[in-house]
This record gives sequence, C-alpha cells and structure tokens, in this order.
Amino acid sequence: MKKCKNMAEVREEIDRVDRMIVPLLLQRLEYIAQAGHIKSDREAVRDNWRVEDVVSKAKATAEAQSGNTQYIEDIYRHLIEWSINHEFGVWDDVNCSSISG
Repeated sequence: MKKCKNMAEVREEIDRVDRMIVPLLLQRLEYIAQAGHIKSDREAVRDNWRVEDVVSKAKATAEAQSGNTQYIEDIYRHLIEWSINHEFGVWDDVNCSSISG
C-alpha cells in the first residue's frame, strides 16, 4: 500500500482502487442474475445459510489481511441484501413473464 503525502494522492489512490472494485462488483451482479435464471423456486432466492457462509468467508479474508472485519461484514450484508432483491426481480421477470405470456 502506498503511503500518501497529501489529499490529492489519497484521492488518486481511492479512485484507482474504485476502478478495480467496480468491474468486480458488476461481474458479481451478473452471477446474481444468472442465479435468478437458474433457481426454479422463488423461495430458493433467499438462502440464509449461504448469506452467513458468504459473510463468514469475507470476514475471514479480511482477518487474514489484518483488516477491519466489522467494516467488511457491514458492507457484505448490505451487498447481499441488495443482491437478493435484484435476484428476486430477475426471478420474477423470468418466471412471471412466462406465465402471462
């Protein structure tokens, strides 16, 4: 990690990191959409065991890097809830449109 000397450098580094994070988040979202196409039952969209599994793995990754596990848990819980809602929308679009059409 670069040691910044001023706010311009801090902002430059944050922007650099964001340019790496955003494509990965968009890629993750594509997999969420695929799940919405694959799951045959709407009740399968929310899988509480999987939520806890993903959060646990993210926290373990943060801990292995001596990072702030609470920060990562908070972000991942929000990310997962948003993803579940997105997957519900995809599932509904796929399955409800085939019923009405």
